[in-house]
Amino acid sequence: MDANPIAIAFAQTNWGIIVLHIALIAAIGATGRIAIPTLIVIAATLAGIAIFPKRRILIFVTSSLLYVLIRPFRLDGWTDVVNLQSQAIEASRYLVQIPSVIMFLIFAVFFLKAMTWAPTKMMAKRPLISLYLIWTVFLLLAMAMPKGSIAGAFLWTFVGVMVSCIYFLAYSAVDERSKVKTPLLAKAGLMRPIWGGGSTPIGKSFGYLNKFDAKNAEELAVTRLKAVKLAVWSALLAGLYYAMEYVARDLYELPTLTTSILANAKGESSIGLNWISLIYNYFLDLVIIAAWGHMIVAVIRMIGYRIPRNTRNPLASRTLAEFWNRYHFFHKELLVDFFFYPAFVRYFKKSPKLRIAFATFCAAGAGNFLFHAARDTHIFVDNSMWKALSMYQSVWIYFLALAVGLIFSQINPYKIKPEHGFFRYEIVTRLNVCAFFCLVKIFDGITNVGTLSERTEFLTSLVFL
Repeated sequence: MDANPIAIAFAQTNWGIIVLHIALIAAIGATGRIAIPTLIVIAATLAGIAIFPKRRILIFVTSSLLYVLIRPFRLDGWTDVVNLQSQAIEASRYLVQIPSVIMFLIFAVFFLKAMTWAPTKMMAKRPLISLYLIWTVFLLLAMAMPKGSIAGAFLWTFVGVMVSCIYFLAYSAVDERSKVKTPLLAKAGLMRPIWGGGSTPIGKSFGYLNKFDAKNAEELAVTRLKAVKLAVWSALLAGLYYAMEYVARDLYELPTLTTSILANAKGESSIGLNWISLIYNYFLDLVIIAAWGHMIVAVIRMIGYRIPRNTRNPLASRTLAEFWNRYHFFHKELLVDFFFYPAFVRYFKKSPKLRIAFATFCAAGAGNFLFHAARDTHIFVDNSMWKALSMYQSVWIYFLALAVGLIFSQINPYKIKPEHGFFRYEIVTRLNVCAFFCLVKIFDGITNVGTLSERTEFLTSLVFL
């Protein structure tokens, strides 16, 4: 419909704008993946932007600042930490959370301002490294605080807010070096956009969004039509996910992957059940990541930015590298922007293959681990240092295997080509990709459920049980 002249003309009328906005809100609401208060905030913000298009940035930033005060965390684990810390000092969660968020926003403004104060210093050249060093200092201070103390409650909350927003702030810092200048307070408002999502910045920054901004009324109409299409697709995928969950859990009582790993460790499983659980988990993961990403991108497009999809037909991938680009596009972009390119431009310039291999390891291996490990450091609140660190051992295997697979996918000189035949090129290549990502998922996750030995035993059981 975004190529239909009648639909495009209708989308530019007042009634057309109203219909498209109602359709989008109804579609993302139907996904069941978004809380009602958040849906109301999104609806109010989109309505305000539609009525006052010249005030788009002001309306969006105001809504996002209110949103970050109330819901700053990307993980339930961090929300649970703040609840427990607040109870320990007998205070309301928001009396601890809101001041901590305000302090972080003040810190973000000063950090971005420092980009212009000292453009040649480390803070300007290596914003992400600088942010992680600062965050680590606060983390160590929080860990040193007595349990149940006021200082500990505020420090842990600040740490959680900072790590939830760290890549949003890093992207805004990179924007400071670009030609596109955005008001400082507007960048602070992008720390927790109204469309929510995880710790990966879908849409990156204002500098990135501006590249996809609709230039006229017709482009805006097309972008909004594409937004509604994507929102409907998100609702359909969410419905598919719930149907798959119902069939697997309620009708056939198929165990989750984690449950299968634990059952296998007790000798209560079979090769067939393990394989079914593993493959089913793979497809569930694909469906939910696509539904979630489509919903967020749809909201961004309705605002007027026609950014790429986060997930685009990953099952069509013939190589691991292609799958990685299609599966979670903006997370791949984050790893490329902050880990791959910095390593690629500095090291092993005389050896192209080694250069690609090292940069890929820095991104998919070390960078990916750093992203997830920092995001999940709420586990240090209630666990000893050793116990918390032991929870990372499985995921290290996951990221190492992922990095090695992607390296081989990029530098392999014997890639299958169309002339090798339809079956090998169209079928075998895709099955290989699915098999690889199915198997590495066994080690995915920072959790105390399913040890490294239990997960390794599950992997071997797929062949030798």
